[in-house]
Amino acid sequence: MHRSALLTPLAAVLIGCTGCAVVSTDVAAGGAVATAPASQSPPAGGTGAPAEEQVARAVFDRVNAEREERGLGPVSWNDDLAAVARGWSQEMSETGRFEHQDLQQVLQSDRVSGFTAMGENLFRSTGPVPAGTIHAGWMRSDEHRVNVLNPGFDRLGVGVFCAADGSVWATQEFGRTTGADRPAVASTTPPVEPIARPEDDGPTC
Repeated sequence: MHRSALLTPLAAVLIGCTGCAVVSTDVAAGGAVATAPASQSPPAGGTGAPAEEQVARAVFDRVNAEREERGLGPVSWNDDLAAVARGWSQEMSETGRFEHQDLQQVLQSDRVSGFTAMGENLFRSTGPVPAGTIHAGWMRSDEHRVNVLNPGFDRLGVGVFCAADGSVWATQEFGRTTGADRPAVASTTPPVEPIARPEDDGPTC
């Protein structure tokens, strides 16, 4: 697990990212194949929206800025992946366990439909941090960048949980839809640079 400290005017905020998880399912062995989910609109994320929604939208936009910078197809928002992501962020907060969930189980459940592969990135901090800090932390981590810049993914859901103790928990759930017109899900690590959105800015809890 990677940990670093971000010095703020008020306190030292401990930040952690844990290595990405990627799973796929054998479609041929799985029987009937669900139809790929249609593209959906991401949350509006305006100033009147809940903070968690604002942060999730800002992170989503930054992911596509990175993909555009590298000549990759954008990911579309998916509500089911977002629900899985937010639920896991909240569960980690409540249990204090900073670890990946069983994505194979998620992929084969009725919580998501029409996906053949998933990838997951996790983030936590002990205090409020802006969306840019969450995104930059993932981009500067080799294991997480594999998901953010993976040419095989075409959907994304982001879930953020702002806990009562001030801690922030965030999860990205990437997905590859059935019949996706994309290259295979890759395991190679893209280079760090260029990071299109390295700024520690944006909405916060």
